Amino acid sequence: MEHSELLEALFVELDPLEDGFSGALVEVHRHGNRYVLLGIAPSTGNRLLRFSSKDKELVYAALARELGGSLQ
Repeated sequence: MEHSELLEALFVELDPLEDGFSGALVEVHRHGNRYVLLGIAPSTGNRLLRFSSKDKELVYAALARELGGSLQ
């Protein structure tokens, strides 16, 4: 069984009129030797995004891009 570790968890508020829902939970996990970026709609539990890579920098770059470049 591989160990999973939560590295980041953010709630991003969105405009329901523009985006169709009020927010998303965005998480970065380390699962074994891979890093996983997940985007989840908290109201429904629907997965909005899933991206994984062995390259941590690539996963964090994808996170920054999803957040509009506001993550430093």
